[in-house]
Parts: sequence; C-alpha cells; structure tokens
Amino acid sequence: MAFVQPFPLAAAAQKTQQPGCRDPNPNIVEEFGSGDLVCGSCGLVLGDRIVDTRSEWRTFANDEGDDPSRVGAASDPLLEGIEQLDTLISFRDGGTGIARELQRAASRSQSSRSERNLLTAFRDIGSWCDQFSLPKTISDIAKQLYKRSDEEKLLRGKPLEAVIAACIFIACRQAHVPRTFREICNLTHVSKKTLGQCYKALEQAFNLSPGATAQVNANGSNPSTGPENLLVRYCNHLDLPAHVQSICGDIIVAARQHGVADGRSPVSIAGGAIYFTCHLLGKPKSSRDISVVAGVSEGTIKLVYRLYYLEREKLVKEEWIKEGRADLDRLPNER
Repeated sequence: MAFVQPFPLAAAAQKTQQPGCRDPNPNIVEEFGSGDLVCGSCGLVLGDRIVDTRSEWRTFANDEGDDPSRVGAASDPLLEGIEQLDTLISFRDGGTGIARELQRAASRSQSSRSERNLLTAFRDIGSWCDQFSLPKTISDIAKQLYKRSDEEKLLRGKPLEAVIAACIFIACRQAHVPRTFREICNLTHVSKKTLGQCYKALEQAFNLSPGATAQVNANGSNPSTGPENLLVRYCNHLDLPAHVQSICGDIIVAARQHGVADGRSPVSIAGGAIYFTCHLLGKPKSSRDISVVAGVSEGTIKLVYRLYYLEREKLVKEEWIKEGRADLDRLPNER
C-alpha cells in the first residue's frame, strides 16, 4: 500500500526531499485521471484529490485526435436563474417516432416564454452590436436596460426590435459613443417614429440624466450627439488626415459661437463643415462621398456649406492662412 503524504501541490513537494527515493529534486507528476500526485521515479503517491486546472475540453469525434469542442459558453450574470444551455432533439429516428416524443418532453421541460424571449433579445442585441462594431460595454448596458424594461413591463405591446433599438440607442449615449437616430434605424430597420416613442418611454421610466441622454429634438437627433463627436467616424471613413479633423472641429466651434447654421441637425453640420474644411485645406472631397458617409443629401451638405461660405472670414483663423495650410480662394462659390 502506497504511503500518502499531505502535499497539495507539486511545487510544495519539490521543496523537500522525496521520502521514497530520497531524491532532492524529484520528478513530481500530476495524474489528473486518478487525481493523484505521484513521484515519477519511484511511484510513491504524495497527494490525492488533485484539482485539474486545465481548460475543460471534451471530444465528441469518433476518429482519433483532439476535437476542441468547448463544454459550454461562459455564464452570463444577467441570466442568473435562467438555464443558459439549450438541447436540440434531432428529427432523425429511423421512423420510430421516438424523436417526436422526445421533442414534446423537451418542450415541456423548457423555460417559460418570458425567459425564452429574454434569451432571444440578448442574442439580437449582441448580433446588432457586432454588426455596428460597437464595444461589448454597450452591448452589456443595452442588455441591462432591456432586462429592466422587460421586468417592469414598460413597453408592453411594442415590437421587440423597437425596444432593442431604443436600448442600444440609450446605451450609446451612456457610453459616450454617439450614434444618430438614422444610423440606429438603418441598422435595426425600425421606423424613426417607433424608435422615438420607445426611447422617450424608457427615458422617462429610467429617469435618465440629461448628461447621459438628453431630449430628442425635432430632427431626431440628440444634443449629446454633437457634430464634433461625429467628425471622428466621418473623417475616418473618408480617409482624411488628423489635422483636417482638428481644423474642422475648430470651424464648427467658431460657427456655433457666431450663430452660423443654428437649428441644423448635427449630422448636416458635420457634413457641411467637412465639405468646407476639405476645400479650404486643398483636400477636396465631393459632396456625394460625404453624403454617403453622413447619411444626408448632397443638397443639405451644400446648404450648410453656403452658410459657412458667407461667414468664412469669421470662421477661418488668420494663423492657418499665414502658415499656408488654409486658403480662402480654394473655396468654391456655389450658388
């Protein structure tokens, strides 16, 4: 019978002399199959009930070799108390009818309808956030908002897609990753009217602070979604240098101080300012290219541009002209 020493770890056993073979540097082997810690030289058992800390992989392949099939996905704390693993019964039973009986038994043991709807909504939120290249933080916030609205029955009768779209819209505001109504509508295929109704209902129910989600104006935009916040994405999509974005932001601030293009939506202001700045710096972009990126018509972009052009002396800094970066003569006089 092997002598058992209470050494819980191989590192602890290696610090002392091995009592069996008297080796000061023993070859300690962890036998995870039996849960034992043994000496590789003499076979003496040094410990038992060893915990396997390796990755939990299982193989369901009939052929030899490893099949990296994960035991299950990581648990979601938002789904606490809900079964997060699904079981699907195959239809193939050789015509015996066993599959139908098994499916009936599985359906009776499945979770309630509300839990299934919650799992479906979470999958849709994750999928849409991935399509929109939104970080996981926004996905988690949107899931929390949806779960709370579902528990309190805030939007009963509203389409699931509209509720999810409103949660994503609010999550973007709270995470300071601005997205416009138009972009959310294009992603989720929800009408602006329905999205606005769900958004306002959630905003009132959650008592959201103006810093996180401000009131939506008539243009369907949000004051926290300022044109400066939209410049980063628009300039990146247009492959514009960083200094163009910086100067464009200064022009928008100067225009706001002088009341130029007041009342226009942030999207149209951002598009018109980019069109103005690109011509001013000698890196012109067509209004069509900006229209595709910003999601507004070319006429709207040129309208804001004309308002900027009339006040160009107030918007352009003299130091830009002295440094040779800007030239007012490059600006086209579009009527």
